[in-house]
Amino acid sequence: MTNRHLEMGIFAPTIGRMPPQGDPALFVLSDAEQRVSITYESNRRIAQMLDRAGLEIYFMAQRGGRGFGPKRVWSHALDSFGVAAGIAEATERMRIVSTVYTAFYHPAAVARMGSTLAQISGGRWGLNVVSGWTKGDFEMYGIPFRSHEERYRQTTEFTEVLQKFWTEDGFDYDGEHFQIKGGCCQPLPERMPPLFNAGSSDAGKDFTAKYCDWYFTGALDPEQLRAEVKDLKARAAAQGREVRIITYLFCLCRDTEAEVQREVDELMAARDEIAAREMIEGLSGQTLGTAESIFGAGLTVGEIIQGSILGVGSGKLLGTPEQVATQLAALQEAGLDAAALTFRHYEDDTRFMIERIIPLLEEMGVRAPAA
Repeated sequence: MTNRHLEMGIFAPTIGRMPPQGDPALFVLSDAEQRVSITYESNRRIAQMLDRAGLEIYFMAQRGGRGFGPKRVWSHALDSFGVAAGIAEATERMRIVSTVYTAFYHPAAVARMGSTLAQISGGRWGLNVVSGWTKGDFEMYGIPFRSHEERYRQTTEFTEVLQKFWTEDGFDYDGEHFQIKGGCCQPLPERMPPLFNAGSSDAGKDFTAKYCDWYFTGALDPEQLRAEVKDLKARAAAQGREVRIITYLFCLCRDTEAEVQREVDELMAARDEIAAREMIEGLSGQTLGTAESIFGAGLTVGEIIQGSILGVGSGKLLGTPEQVATQLAALQEAGLDAAALTFRHYEDDTRFMIERIIPLLEEMGVRAPAA
């Protein structure tokens, strides 16, 4: 077994669906019961639970649109910068990651928020950089939905300007999208906040290799992950840099396989296929009629939708604690550095992970015991 340490944490309950749009839901596109509360109070409890247990990651997405489907899944969203400030004050050790859509924020404002969060957290805050997602989000902000290539050019400039704000005092920048005169952001962070990115295109991977510290992979099995790790490491090495690999995984872990299957059946029976379709089309920027070009040969539209119900297209950890721990160990062996999990019942399942899965990972040598 490897001596590497697999960092663990969660993809936090900061976006989803809450009344009056429908019953609570987050990363499961189903109308079956999900015990989740998209509130700061719930996030604070979960974060403190993780921090006390020695887990390392509290990752927060950001949303700005009307959501997906008739019940507007993901329309209910907390601001990841505001939540980060509270979580930083409420915890002592773990890394806290906010998300920014570069088209909707100016880097000067993000730099100021980030330097403040770096101070509040004692250097534990990081930022996930996102170029933009769905056309509807851009329309809500009144911003043109530009081509993929142009969005990445804008994101590249955004990131260059942001990093200058965090490292220089009185700089100028003359770009296509940003023109800065005498840029400054005091106090500067004591060290550069780590940057995350999940772009899966060549442009996205090259951006990560040049500017970011973490790559959010969508690889769903060890062999696919191993190939992606090799690719990203090579791209980063060409830039004289190192990049670590993180993923998010939907985890449904129970004492028996029968319990897991019963819950899977329950969730799938109440699935929201309309929301799944709209979400996938928004993510890919294409219609599901071109599914093969989006997700690879051999997948039907129905298979893509079905695979997105649990975890919104993420990898899945389904099984007993022993089975889930074994799956995580295999991903670590393939090169994974960190995993952020999503759940059906967030507070209950976070506690179950801490009590039942983490000790097994420590016994297997996948994680070192918490100090």
